[in-house]
Amino acid sequence: MKGKLMLLAVLFLPWLSLFKIDKITFKRYLPVLTFSSLVIALLSELSKSYTWWKVKKPLFPKLSSDISFIFGPFFIANLWVFKLTYGNLKNYMLVNGLFDYMFAYPLTTIAEKLKVYKMVNMSRFQLFTLSIATSIINYLYQLFIEDVLKTKSEIKKQV
Repeated sequence: MKGKLMLLAVLFLPWLSLFKIDKITFKRYLPVLTFSSLVIALLSELSKSYTWWKVKKPLFPKLSSDISFIFGPFFIANLWVFKLTYGNLKNYMLVNGLFDYMFAYPLTTIAEKLKVYKMVNMSRFQLFTLSIATSIINYLYQLFIEDVLKTKSEIKKQV
């Protein structure tokens, strides 16, 4: 039961920070946040097949993706990183690299000690590298979304 409560906290506590985010910002980055969550869910599916990591007591045992991580800290951290750094690739990569490092090393060590999840067939460095690659894909996706919105806005002005 303690593990489930911890995973519920992991899922819901990050959402409390949304009181500091305006609705326009949330809507602006919602497509990339959704895309990113899908990518993480796909990686979780691969993790199940290749046993990269194992969540000890997932909230929803029948799902290969652990909802508490995907829609908790990953979703909200991504929102904050985009809000604070989007438009400056150097800052985005620096902040994302810091978050990815914190996740792959100290936070994963703590999670393993608390028996939340355990790395099995993936090293922390591989996890870090995978996280960096995902962040680059996310940034490129947001560039695409911004371009589509800009083009749509320009078309509206012409009509």
